[in-house]
Amino acid sequence: MCYNAGVGGSGRRVGLAIGLLVLLGACGPGRVDAMDPGASPGPAPVATVPGVAAGDDRLVPLPDGPSAFSAIRALLVGAQTAIEVEMYEFQRADLKRLLVKAQQRQVAVTAIMDPSERQSQASWADLEAAGVRVLAFPIETRSIDHVKLLIVDRRIAIVGGINWGRHSELNRDYDLLAEGPVAANLERIFDQDRTLAGDPVALPPAVPDALVRVVATRPGHDIRDAVLSAIASAHRTIDVEMYVLSDPLVIDELRQAAERGTRVRVLLDPGQLQNLQALATLRAASVQARLYRAPPGTKLHAKLGIFDQTLVVFGSCNWSRSGFTRNHELDLVIQDAELAAAFGARLDQDWAA
Repeated sequence: MCYNAGVGGSGRRVGLAIGLLVLLGACGPGRVDAMDPGASPGPAPVATVPGVAAGDDRLVPLPDGPSAFSAIRALLVGAQTAIEVEMYEFQRADLKRLLVKAQQRQVAVTAIMDPSERQSQASWADLEAAGVRVLAFPIETRSIDHVKLLIVDRRIAIVGGINWGRHSELNRDYDLLAEGPVAANLERIFDQDRTLAGDPVALPPAVPDALVRVVATRPGHDIRDAVLSAIASAHRTIDVEMYVLSDPLVIDELRQAAERGTRVRVLLDPGQLQNLQALATLRAASVQARLYRAPPGTKLHAKLGIFDQTLVVFGSCNWSRSGFTRNHELDLVIQDAELAAAFGARLDQDWAA
């Protein structure tokens, strides 16, 4: 085993960041099956990304696809007792093989999938044939289960906006590795979804967490309310990097923020037609808004907002009517200047590009 899940006491506060770096060095790409052809051959190690202590939570920002998939592969290799995955898009052969290997070494692997996402059906079928418990989330008409969540040994999680698709590593996106109360609360979301998918489990109480709030909709308005509140409360800066921005309430709130003197920057994916109307509306209100120059074969898939360089809202939810009101989505609201700086540094690079 590459990962010691038994770190405790005061050492556990630094155990996530330091232990993960050791893990990625010992269990990196050279120690797992060959990557499938759709993935880049040499992902950058996450050792270049410092960990963040946010209250009782230990967080490692994963501000791009290579760092996220390095961490994902490492955790799958190091899992000791349980792997829980809820994923909208899943076509990566390397991760499928690691899940099957975990199942074969007696790790309990449970997966929740969106039955409407057709391109991933073969991967889920292969896992089910290998003995993995695969559950279909009960989606409603015109909705999807858009969650991207991995939990290992019921104590360490990776969450954000990155699908496990064939080309997801190439996109501009953000994930976060977390340990502490936030991981317990993400586990609670998975348990809720597992019950909804027909495999009921006991639901533990939510764990108090002063700095990290888990916000899920199924559907609902909680994520939109969190975004609107963050925009309305920002006094100095708002930075947004978004795949789809079309919700009129959010666009109007961003416009009002600019009018009251808040510096607002919005970077949007160029391939989404809904973004063009948002771009025109925001520019007319003196918002600094532009389209990302995506390299060929890639897209800006991020769902990130940073407010006054201290508050981060990010996850799976696009700022659109379908994202806010129809889909099952999962976001985090995090009050931490260090995490905001880590994600903000990558946003600044994308803005400059």
